[in-house]
Amino acid sequence: MHVLLVNPDVRDKSVIYGNRMLNPVPVNLAYRAAMTSVEHQVTVIDENATPITDFADFADVDLVAVTSKFFGERRTGELVRGFADLATPVVVDGYFPSYDPEAERIGAAAIIRGEVEQVWPQVLADASHAGLRPRYLGGPVDLSSLPQYGPEHLPPHDYVFPVEATRGCPFSCNFCIETRYHHEAFRTRPIDQVLAQIDARTGDFVQFSDINIVGNPRYARTLFAELEPLRVLWGSQATITIAQRASLAEAAGRAGCMLVFIGLESVRPENLISSDKGWSRPIDYRAHIARLHDAGIGVIGSFVFGFAGDTPDVFERTLEFVVENEIEIAHFNPLGSGPGVPLYEEHRREGRMIDPGPAGPSHLRASVAPVSMTVGQLEDGLEYLYTSTYSRAVTRQRLRRYTSEQPLPGPQSAAKKRAVIGLNLAYRRAVERHYGSAVGAGGSGTPGDSERRS
Repeated sequence: MHVLLVNPDVRDKSVIYGNRMLNPVPVNLAYRAAMTSVEHQVTVIDENATPITDFADFADVDLVAVTSKFFGERRTGELVRGFADLATPVVVDGYFPSYDPEAERIGAAAIIRGEVEQVWPQVLADASHAGLRPRYLGGPVDLSSLPQYGPEHLPPHDYVFPVEATRGCPFSCNFCIETRYHHEAFRTRPIDQVLAQIDARTGDFVQFSDINIVGNPRYARTLFAELEPLRVLWGSQATITIAQRASLAEAAGRAGCMLVFIGLESVRPENLISSDKGWSRPIDYRAHIARLHDAGIGVIGSFVFGFAGDTPDVFERTLEFVVENEIEIAHFNPLGSGPGVPLYEEHRREGRMIDPGPAGPSHLRASVAPVSMTVGQLEDGLEYLYTSTYSRAVTRQRLRRYTSEQPLPGPQSAAKKRAVIGLNLAYRRAVERHYGSAVGAGGSGTPGDSERRS
């Protein structure tokens, strides 16, 4: 068989996912490509770089597999219909089919709920012989059982090499789908396998796909010690706990950590408490961010808006926080809620869910009606934050350490500076693309400067 693995195009849904350096191909596609290539021909496509425009170009494909996020539903449906015209079956996995109880509506030949690697050999066997089942149920895979993959199992354009050291998260915030998708089972991969996977990289940057690389601090310290002599730059997601102990942050910095994505969520402590994330305290953020900077680690801070207590002034307060703490990259998202997370039922009972319409959900539009502001104020606030944060004046303020002659702590200071400055330029272009105009030279406006939508 010729098997096509697809990461669907979601660039119109988010500033984040339009940036390939922070959006490598999902690692499960790489694992599956390696599994599949033993007996079959395999092709991997990341539509965020090379969209499929003519399905006839894939007339020789026998099976298509699409990994779909919630906001990938629209494009996934288009792929299903496009390949249906060629009578090519499409299997869909990911957050969307795992948690939407009506995922079958898009017409896929089969859907996989939960982690996919465990059932993928069965899917291949069924597609080759008896025919696909309509549904497969995945489970928590033993990471030590997963195959090694190489550049040949990734799209040729992909200059960020994805590697997985851990899977899941020991925390269970009530708005987060990640821990539930990974069966609320935090796991680690044997470090010798992680190092072997890194050896297969192309280029000098590795993106860990982990959602909390310090979920097991003892494992993380051992991993960081093994990474240090390699002098490879890398990034990952983590919780703020990476900075709660100076020794852990310092070890990550020495190991080559260039950027760490942290869900800071809000400058209002009440929002963290209501999200079952009270262990992450905004009052401590300034000291923790400074600790990461002292270790040579940049911060990708992710913020969420639309909590019940958020009022329109939260946007200006957040911008002040981002600038004062010189956060290298910032993401601003509306509060999301979907099947599979505890907040979803609460929002449904309260009548706060917003129908996303045929375009589907997005990181740029409200999916949950806020309580203490209008939907228009929320969406205007997101635009204000993105256009202000990535304006030239505010970027210069945030990146002072990157434009000075003083080297950054840790290895490869010059490379880190080039990468972070380059990423900010890429984010500015993405913001301009999404909001339809050039980002201004300054950031002096307020969320109220634009006309409100009702």
